[in-house]
Amino acid sequence: MNGILVGMTVAFTVDAPRPFEANPGIIAFHARRPVDTIEVRIDGKRYRVITLDKPTRRATIGPIGLPSKNLNLTVVGWSMGKAVGRQTTTNVLGLPRIAFTGTPTTTTAPLAQRQLARLDRPAGSAAAWTVNLASGRGASWNAGAGFMGASTLKLPILLTYLIGLRRDPVGAPEWGTLQSMIRDSSNDAANAMLTAIGGDTTTGGARATATARKLGAFRLDVASGYLAGQDRRGQQPPVRVNDQPELKCCKVVTAHDLGVLMQALVLAAGGKGRAHKLGLSPRGARVALWLLAHTNYPGLFDPWTRFVTSHKIGFIESVWHDVAAVFDPRGTLITVALTQNAGGASESAAADYGKGVLRIASTSLDAPPAEPERPLPFHT
Repeated sequence: MNGILVGMTVAFTVDAPRPFEANPGIIAFHARRPVDTIEVRIDGKRYRVITLDKPTRRATIGPIGLPSKNLNLTVVGWSMGKAVGRQTTTNVLGLPRIAFTGTPTTTTAPLAQRQLARLDRPAGSAAAWTVNLASGRGASWNAGAGFMGASTLKLPILLTYLIGLRRDPVGAPEWGTLQSMIRDSSNDAANAMLTAIGGDTTTGGARATATARKLGAFRLDVASGYLAGQDRRGQQPPVRVNDQPELKCCKVVTAHDLGVLMQALVLAAGGKGRAHKLGLSPRGARVALWLLAHTNYPGLFDPWTRFVTSHKIGFIESVWHDVAAVFDPRGTLITVALTQNAGGASESAAADYGKGVLRIASTSLDAPPAEPERPLPFHT
């Protein structure tokens, strides 16, 4: 699907945003005639008028910031008071202006580090890792311990597929399968994607693991796929090991590894970072974030924030995990919460833990003020 084109589409074409992507107001266009003004409309209503420095036939402007919701975005090109053309793009997920702004995570926030260490944890084992991309500050607890990965390993599968893709993912033959793997967390779809990556699930899993290593996820192991027919439908801080749960071979994740993968995806959406250098296009990354924001499961963070959240959960009888990008307008938060209990993991206890991790990330990872830190309001 290429969006809805209205008016003089030959004379004026919008290259970004495109359908099925998360976008913070990055507008790209090309036109037959020089354009001096761009008008942006959201759901038919004027949102922003931008006067260009000089008339041009091609430009990328923004990010201007968009309302945090699903929207239809219309761009109108003007030249000397006359409309050159317009184009409406459907299925755009609006994000804050600084959504893809990132700085290297070089600082561990002492307050957040202490708070995570004191945070009540569910029975069994737990881990957390979080950074604020705008401030470059992070914190962690037990972030180097290995946990059973479950469906969180569909995140490196997604990244590996998109890094190797040389076309728009929305038009690719695997588009429907990709949606099933992420939005429905389908194991059968994940196996199909591994086969698309490597020719079989074993080779595909090895390639996804190798890609994760290149992105800084040093312990994560995708292994060789999932049990077929098991789909459940309807439903740089320290990397220490504080509490290592019992762990069998393969399908391993750590809080640190999932966090750096999600961080790489968000940065790639802005044309930066390790994943982008490996070949992940901004368009591909924005489609991935759209998919991750439209999953059929609420996860451990989305219920506790009013901001757009792109996330991938993993749950089986003994684990409840989630890794998320929370697009807070003060700075995108990468948050990870892992919980594992051999006697049976509790979804509600894991959700409470996720709520606590997000509260700490929201209040203690901003750039440090000149005076002693004071908690900022936590949005519920």
